[in-house]
Amino acid sequence: MENTNRLYIVSFGDSSKYRYIYSAGASDAYSSEGNPLASVEKELHDYLENLFPGRTFAYLVSPRMTEVSWEHRDKYADYPMLDSKAIEEIKQVLAREVRERADLNELNDNAPFSQIASANF
Repeated sequence: MENTNRLYIVSFGDSSKYRYIYSAGASDAYSSEGNPLASVEKELHDYLENLFPGRTFAYLVSPRMTEVSWEHRDKYADYPMLDSKAIEEIKQVLAREVRERADLNELNDNAPFSQIASANF
């Protein structure tokens, strides 16, 4: 019988990379629904929306998935599994990213030349 498991390496934003394994039933859901991690995406989005209302997070919460041949799964054994503990870690990483981007935008807006440049044009 052919193995129907699929292995993906997944990350969100600047998070670590995690292993995500599909079983036969999940791979059928993937092809019909399009995104097997939709519930994880929603959980991450809801978490960030609660912390930072009114902002958008599509780039951060959209998973970057790379399928790995099942035969090569041993090469990725050191990667942690995408589980509830990993999702909590990812939430913290993404929240830090949002804060850092906001801080950088504020620094850029308060740069000494921003007023001069806008006044000259």
